[in-house]
Amino acid sequence: MDAIFTDRAPAPGGFYSQAVRAGQFLFISGQLPITSAGKLVTGTAAEQTKQTMDNVTAILEAAGGSIRDLVQVTVYITSIDYWPEVNQTYQAYLGDTSVPPARAVVPVKELHYGALVEIQAVAHLT
Repeated sequence: MDAIFTDRAPAPGGFYSQAVRAGQFLFISGQLPITSAGKLVTGTAAEQTKQTMDNVTAILEAAGGSIRDLVQVTVYITSIDYWPEVNQTYQAYLGDTSVPPARAVVPVKELHYGALVEIQAVAHLT
């Protein structure tokens, strides 16, 4: 296994890796809407989703992959009412992907630092 790190995404705030590559699979830790400088993006769920997806994309690229390599995504949101704007922003990142990744959406009571959205993912790299 290899740890993946990029300074284009927030540094881990605890004992974990941004991502771990195991064979051809990349397991991306839950990403919050935090910039690489460590600042929480406040604002709408769409704005927070954009930053979160920017982080996921940066980690994928650091591992030699791209957004098209995602095979499974879990989205945590603090209110199901945010789903339409989260989904629209998420879908914009996937573009015209012929096979969208499998996905789960999990409403939760709260997330770290008061974030509205957190996304973790698994990618298959070749």
